[in-house]
Amino acid sequence: MYEDSAPETAWGRNRRLRALRPVWKSDKDSSRGDTYEDEPLGGWLIGELVVRADFDRLRAYDIGTGTVRWTWPVPGRDVLVAASPNADDGIALVLHHDEASSSRDRSTVTAVDLSTGKQAWSRNHHGRGLDYFHSSTPHTTLSGRRIASISEKYVESVNPEDGAALWRSPLPRKARNGDVWIMCADPLVVASTERGRRGERRIFVFDDSGNVTASLSLPPAYRGVALPAAVVNGVLVTRLVHLDDSSDDPARIGGFDLSTGKLRWERRPGGLSIQSLLPHRGLLLVLHSFGGKITALDARDGRVIARRRLRGYGGFGLLRVAGARFAVIGRSGSRSPMRVFHWR
Repeated sequence: MYEDSAPETAWGRNRRLRALRPVWKSDKDSSRGDTYEDEPLGGWLIGELVVRADFDRLRAYDIGTGTVRWTWPVPGRDVLVAASPNADDGIALVLHHDEASSSRDRSTVTAVDLSTGKQAWSRNHHGRGLDYFHSSTPHTTLSGRRIASISEKYVESVNPEDGAALWRSPLPRKARNGDVWIMCADPLVVASTERGRRGERRIFVFDDSGNVTASLSLPPAYRGVALPAAVVNGVLVTRLVHLDDSSDDPARIGGFDLSTGKLRWERRPGGLSIQSLLPHRGLLLVLHSFGGKITALDARDGRVIARRRLRGYGGFGLLRVAGARFAVIGRSGSRSPMRVFHWR
C-alpha cells in the first residue's frame, strides 16, 4: 500500500472510512451458480490486463475498462485443476486433465502468454494427487518454477516445462505417520498432522534442493492450520484453527518465525472469512470479510499498517496487485465476480 499517495490521515483503523469504489466491476455470470465449484483457481495482473482462471477457461479483461480482450478455453473436455500464482516473463502455467478419465494421474501442463492469450507450449504430465488440487489440503501444487507433490514417503519437485526431476527427498520422520499437505509453493511449505488425539502438528519448509530449512511445532492450543498461507520477511503467516474454535473457518491468522519456529503473533483482522494473503512490498495484504475489506499488516509483529473497505461483493476472492491498481477476483456466479480498484 505504499503506492497510495493519499495523506496518512486517510488511513488508520477507523472502520467508518469511506469505502473504495471500484473503477469497474463485471456483472454476474448468469450461466453459473454461486457455489464453491465456481471459485477462481487463479489470477494475474500484467501490463494493462487482469486475467482470471476458472475451471474451463482463462479470460483477460482490460484493467481500465473491463472490456474482455481475449479468452483461452481449456482444451477439449479437460478442466483446470491448478494455476501458477505468478507469471514469469508474462507466462502463466496451468494444469488440466479430463475429469472423466480413469487415468487420474495423467494431466497436461500448458504455458499461456498472458499478453495475447496464446499457448506458448504444452506437455503431458504424470504425477500423483490430481484429486487434491481443488482441495483445502492439496497434495500437489504448481508454481512458475516447479510442480511439487507429496507421496506417502517422499516430497518431490519436477521442472514444469520438461518434467525433469529437480529433487526428491524423504518425508521428515515426524511427518510420516499422519496426514501431510502443501501450504505454499514458493518457498515450499508442508504441514503434517499425526494421527490420534494427541498427534503432533508440525510445519516443514524446504529449500530449492529439497532440504528442510525450518521445522515448526504448533503450540498445544491449536488443532491445525489452514489455507491461505504466505511467507513474508522470514515469517510464515497462515490461518490458525484454535481448539476452542466452533467453526472450521476461523477468522484468525498467526505469524511463525521461520528462524526460531516460534509463533510471534496472532490476530483477528476484523470480519469473517479470511480469503487471500498476498505479500506486497514487504507487507502482507489480507483480503477478508467476503471481499469487503483489505488489511495491510507488518508480518513481523502482526501490526496493522492500514485498512480499507471495498464496495461490492464477490464471495470467496483472490487479491492481486500491480502498481497503483488491484483486483479482487471472486466467484463467477456472485454479484461482482471481478472488481478493479485504484488505491486512492
